[in-house]
Amino acid sequence: MRKLGIIAGSGPLPKRIADTYVNSGGAVFVIAFEGVTDPQTTRDHDHAWGKLGRIQGAMDAMIAAQVEDVVIAGPIKRPALSSLDLDTRGAELIFRAGRKIFGDDGLLSTVVAEIESDGFRVIGIDQILGGVLAPSGRVAGPELDAVAKADIKRGVEVLQSLGPVDVGQSTAVQEGLVLAVEAVEGTDAMISRAGALMRKGSAPVLIKISKPGQERRADMPTIGPETIRHAAAAGFRGLAMEAGSTLLLESDEVRRLADEAGFFVVAINVSGPA
Repeated sequence: MRKLGIIAGSGPLPKRIADTYVNSGGAVFVIAFEGVTDPQTTRDHDHAWGKLGRIQGAMDAMIAAQVEDVVIAGPIKRPALSSLDLDTRGAELIFRAGRKIFGDDGLLSTVVAEIESDGFRVIGIDQILGGVLAPSGRVAGPELDAVAKADIKRGVEVLQSLGPVDVGQSTAVQEGLVLAVEAVEGTDAMISRAGALMRKGSAPVLIKISKPGQERRADMPTIGPETIRHAAAAGFRGLAMEAGSTLLLESDEVRRLADEAGFFVVAINVSGPA
């Protein structure tokens, strides 16, 4: 097995990838970021700590560790550019990226290209954690009624309109009314904001899909138990994700939580904008 470098954001996913790969007989090297990566991620694994924006140090560490493949995992809350301690290579990358850096996919696509320019192969999370892509159809919870189906259709239309300008993967729709669209705050914060704006009537639906042409190896939409807990607690009635392009983590727990809450989870097939 090729040695795997893990560029680790926050949350439990980077450690799950590291543990899974090692248990399969492979070796890993973790690039962890101060103030971002959970220290538990590096437990029992070779690693190096660094700062966001210090690109050359991370590259040098992976070269020294003889990394061959690289996976990018875990969310990173985007700081203001002025707050980053950029090294020369980081500053050059920002300059080359231009306006692309203002969107998550544009920035991550640039980062992927930069990593591969040093001879590494960037791979997707789904290539390490098999069977995590959401299959088409209802995953859990009650059957969808006509209102829910209409809200999902509306949400997909909104996200496909915003996708080309690299804004958001998620939206909240209630009886056709768009309560919120995900921006820099992330999905969980958007769910909370939308819950506070809820009207009387059928509860809102969360819709989460990838952007057109999105760099799937670096920024694939992800659903897990915390998404279900958060959305159900905020008063949502269900969520729709994109089949075959969404990471469905801890699917058994997702089903259990959704069934207990009477919260539907469905994976839909998404075609291109009309």
